[in-house]
Amino acid sequence: MHPRILERPIDKGSLLFGAQLEQRRLEPPLDCGSVARSQNGRVLIGGLPFGLSVASDPSAVELFPGGFRKPSSVFISGTSRSLLKWFAFASLAPYASRVYWTDVRLPGEILDPLDPMTVHAIPGDSVYALSPQDLRPDDQGARKAEAAAATMLESEETPGSIQGLVEFLRMPSHAQRLISTTGRADVPSILVTANAQRLASVYSLDRIAPLMRTMLESGTCQVALWAEAPTTHISTFDVIIHLEGSGPTDWRNATVHCEKGISTGPLASGKAHRLSEIVPIASILEKFLPAPHRGRK
Repeated sequence: MHPRILERPIDKGSLLFGAQLEQRRLEPPLDCGSVARSQNGRVLIGGLPFGLSVASDPSAVELFPGGFRKPSSVFISGTSRSLLKWFAFASLAPYASRVYWTDVRLPGEILDPLDPMTVHAIPGDSVYALSPQDLRPDDQGARKAEAAAATMLESEETPGSIQGLVEFLRMPSHAQRLISTTGRADVPSILVTANAQRLASVYSLDRIAPLMRTMLESGTCQVALWAEAPTTHISTFDVIIHLEGSGPTDWRNATVHCEKGISTGPLASGKAHRLSEIVPIASILEKFLPAPHRGRK
């Protein structure tokens, strides 16, 4: 199946005042018939409070601390766009039923032949392909929402609560729709953004921390794949990982180094490991990226 493209932006007024969102995913959408509101600084949609500590999906091997039982953020950098996707695909396999992908693509871009989206290892119905311009913050919509919230929300709402709602509505329409339609009562959804470095053209540095905080307070786990362009503005992420490798064909010699956030297991901070040495990763990549036959041309 082909990656999904969002045809039209979400109506901010409809979200604020309770119009039901169009269903776009195979997951059952939240009932958005009630008003989006805030509580203790957290955004509530359809009456379901996010930001809860919940049980993870059963899994024999979990590489991330806590198994994404509560909202958290992961930053994975490297030089190969395709290899970053393969690593994320394999490391997130225990949670596959709640992983949703956004691939930030340039107009007319053709994916690598061994990209996991090209070979459909990552199902097309779990991928949204959007340009950087499609993911710009909606400052105008946020200003309108702030004015409306000041007069229509309950009087006991604190300024921080109102600001949390405004920041939610400042997010790009795609992010709002994804959070609204993939929210679950038992576990947070895991939203992966591939080629996140391309968003640097539409987000200033001072927007990164508020955006990340709002996404987490909305009850999601965030995984950013950052390729090509180095960055030092990543302190807001809970887990920071660097992947060094030339591409999918040489994944066995690629190395991964956790710089922050994982203290136990094969991805524990402080030491670089070859992907071929990390059994949960290698066992999956070997199925999709078999070793080349030696002696053949």
